[in-house]
Amino acid sequence: MSKSYTKSDIIKMLYSHFQGNDYKNLYKDKCINFTGETKDTKENYSKVIVDYLVEHIDDFKKRLGNITVTRCSSYKTKNHNGLSSFNFDERPKGERREEKIAHAMYCQYKDKPALFGKILDYQVPLKNKKDDKGLGKIDLLSVADGPNPGSKKIYFLELKKDNSKETLLRCILEAYTYSKIINKEKLCTDFSLPLKKNEYIIAPLVYKADGFEKQLEFVIPLLKVLDISVEIFVWEYKSGKYVIEQMENQ
Repeated sequence: MSKSYTKSDIIKMLYSHFQGNDYKNLYKDKCINFTGETKDTKENYSKVIVDYLVEHIDDFKKRLGNITVTRCSSYKTKNHNGLSSFNFDERPKGERREEKIAHAMYCQYKDKPALFGKILDYQVPLKNKKDDKGLGKIDLLSVADGPNPGSKKIYFLELKKDNSKETLLRCILEAYTYSKIINKEKLCTDFSLPLKKNEYIIAPLVYKADGFEKQLEFVIPLLKVLDISVEIFVWEYKSGKYVIEQMENQ
């Protein structure tokens, strides 16, 4: 990022979303991916954003929670299978790289549980129609046994490829937005999951060597006030498979 911004500049960018009731697109604002410090107060950009969100968290949660998009078609994609010819060492370029990594992780963990349980699917669509703006796909959806009999822990995983330029804050806000917008009852029905007593968890899944741990301190205040659990994982590729660990110091 070549241009530097003041704290007031950042607040104005955030305020525009609140003023325009554009909560579902907040995670895509360019300021969410800013790294470094404001040129006047010398505060980390993510810290400034998190402080603002914490101050306005009740409004943010309420308004975002009122936006639900129900997909008429199934959330489960029929032609997704456990077969993959993806070779990580080929290092394919472009936007589809994350999708291929997600597919490979699905192939590895659809029958064998990871720390976040078994992966049910990858690239789970959220849109009901083409012009549903602000909606992408859930990179990975996984399930583990819940604390109570018959309950499940359902993870919305936001995957970031190696050398990603996106911030940890962006990962969290994107996963949180998707978790609020999706029709959870239909999601559970489509994947044959229990309808009640489930715990929903948003889970950034970032590349271990990219140093996301350094950003953790700036987002912790936000994690404490969200109305959903957050678990952060890191991945790396070793000996022909994906190794998943929980981020330290959570």
